[in-house]
Amino acid sequence: MNTTDRYLLASAQFVVKHWLTVMNVLMVLFILPIVAAPYFFSTGNSILAGIASLIMAAYHVTCHQLPERSLFVFGYEMAVCSRCFAIYVSFLVGGLLFYLIRNRLKPFHIFWYFVICVPMAIDGFAQLFGVPIPRGIGPDYTLIWTQLSNNGLRIITGSIFGLGSALFVLPYIQHIIESEDEPKKDASSAATDKNSQ
Repeated sequence: MNTTDRYLLASAQFVVKHWLTVMNVLMVLFILPIVAAPYFFSTGNSILAGIASLIMAAYHVTCHQLPERSLFVFGYEMAVCSRCFAIYVSFLVGGLLFYLIRNRLKPFHIFWYFVICVPMAIDGFAQLFGVPIPRGIGPDYTLIWTQLSNNGLRIITGSIFGLGSALFVLPYIQHIIESEDEPKKDASSAATDKNSQ
């Protein structure tokens, strides 16, 4: 085995062993530019503004970036809409939470994942097709029916979806990695038992 192969094998083993940390770090690195772009615009520095423009262009691949559906920080629009931002941040929160519950949370049925997706699906499709649904409560406790969603609802439904996605996907990854380790452990213990005889 040459040096490159050993390096690739060691890297793969590190990623498998520390997969949750690697994933959470990647999520942080993905989220930071979303907030960095408006900050860079706000500095007035032409170089940073150029970097911010590149960030906006790169994230446009993942999001429509409509200003009326986006959050503004430092006086400028973030690189993704409010719903996408909520999904990414809540997925990261789920990844961090999984450190604490990874030995207790088992994979759950996909039916419950579809249930978690329902609020965002209703909110998004109703707006897309112009169907009025209750999206708020008025001062006299009557429902406010409207075709358009708002950033508050986008954040809530996106957060439910992002957190639910994390807590659905991560136990499966954990289960796959543990099931891959089982044959190795069994072979190792069998070899130990054979040597002790």
